[in-house]
Amino acid sequence: MSDREWRCSTAMIWGACLFLTCTVTIADPDLWGHTLYGLRAIEQHVLVERSDPFCYTEPDAVWVNHEWFSELSFGWLWGNFGNVGLWFWRNFWLLVIFIPAWFALRKFKASLAAAILLLVYSAFCLSQFVVFVRPQLVTFGCFALTLLLLKHYLDHPQSKSIWYLPIVMLFWSNSHGGFLAGVGIQGIVLLWMGQGVYRSLYRRRDFLRLGIAVGLGWAVTLINPYGIRLHQMLWDHLLTKQIVREWQPLWEAQQALLYYVPFLLIALAFLGSRKWEWIDLILIAVVAYQAVSHIRHVALLAIAVLILLPRPVSDAIRRLFPHISRQWAGPQRARLRYLLVLSTMLMICGLGIQTIANLWRESIPPWQIGVETQSRAPGMPVAAITVMHDQKLTGNILTDYGWAQYVIWQTFPESRVAFDGRYRTVYSAKLEREFVEFQKLDENSRGPTPLLDQYPTEILLLPSSMPAIKYLEQRKDWAQIYEDQQATLWVRDLPRLQSMIEQARQAKLTIPEVEKWRRFPADPKTIANK
Repeated sequence: MSDREWRCSTAMIWGACLFLTCTVTIADPDLWGHTLYGLRAIEQHVLVERSDPFCYTEPDAVWVNHEWFSELSFGWLWGNFGNVGLWFWRNFWLLVIFIPAWFALRKFKASLAAAILLLVYSAFCLSQFVVFVRPQLVTFGCFALTLLLLKHYLDHPQSKSIWYLPIVMLFWSNSHGGFLAGVGIQGIVLLWMGQGVYRSLYRRRDFLRLGIAVGLGWAVTLINPYGIRLHQMLWDHLLTKQIVREWQPLWEAQQALLYYVPFLLIALAFLGSRKWEWIDLILIAVVAYQAVSHIRHVALLAIAVLILLPRPVSDAIRRLFPHISRQWAGPQRARLRYLLVLSTMLMICGLGIQTIANLWRESIPPWQIGVETQSRAPGMPVAAITVMHDQKLTGNILTDYGWAQYVIWQTFPESRVAFDGRYRTVYSAKLEREFVEFQKLDENSRGPTPLLDQYPTEILLLPSSMPAIKYLEQRKDWAQIYEDQQATLWVRDLPRLQSMIEQARQAKLTIPEVEKWRRFPADPKTIANK
């Protein structure tokens, strides 16, 4: 196969996979918070807010915001360009992921079959994670760049490209806390090259150059609004078991089968080939351990497979299917190869177009950000918030952590929340335990609970499927005023809320009519009631 044919065919599949991951954009549960925090920083002419203004449980708590630059970008882009600005930001970072992937496939001489396999399956796996606009995309892109820079330096120690590493780390550490993954893999590669010097595989000057680049990369992570406190908070956050699904171990939560694709590609590379290197195995093993420990890191594993394994996957395909590889590599099968590539490209693009069409029918074109309004996650309680706005219901709100930043967007400054998805960046371990304790309440629970009885909680906005609803039904100091298939509203039996409680008992609070999909930020102002 000629180099021109490889480039043309791989580019077609590469473009189709990029198109697939770019087709649909859905609002992450934290997107309202990220955008609001950026808008507030711009309005106040500050980089970060040092204390939290949004909660009533721990008012003015110290806020260590590890995503401040991403949020500043969100605020500026949304303020100036609306949803299209956020859409471009998200797709820019998808390019940052896929461009290093192209260079890795090219540099490590991936066969056409291996390139198609790695691109297609990695794209399908990544599509589960990159559909949202979220600062985590910075980590995905910077992780891909860092892996490529390190791998290239190990193969070409005289390369000057390693000096880009501190620049990447400076930007990464101010955009998302996932820069710790970069710190980790840089340390592993530095140790590997160190033992390579001992075994005379690398020159001492090359090791020293890498050490300086890595040392600078680590040092610049301290150039942030918080200094070393940022690192302390992140390690505390990383080592603490959290209730968010994507922080659960892979075996503890239901997930799509696509999450396991990187593991199958790893098995193919290391069991079916002899052309892998120990440093690749070590890096893959470390990232795979993180992926098994936390679902969200499966995306990093997919990226690591795409960057590190083109050569062994190519060799494994040749070894496992020698006859087919020889038959399909010759010039006599060039037309069939093009037909296969074209068919694969059309299939991938067709899946993307189908998804676009389905959402466009819901008035969400591909350059808009969709908000689902009926499920618990990632749906937002637009109908319930509409009732609160209509009734002018304000106060201290305890809600689901996935809804809290949407609630902040819609009700601040008249209302405050008890807890939200920022977790340890703001809230103490004690409050987090109390929040988990509340979520575990059910019909068998009795007696007081801290979030309802030790804090001035006045309003509950909870998913209808939450077991704690049965607990609330036993308490006479709380009254349910609204319910739909998605959410319920409860208020404490307070004098100022008596008229609303009475109105609810007379069934006068109507259920708003809400379409299944709305455009971000899904404000309830234009929704008509039944």
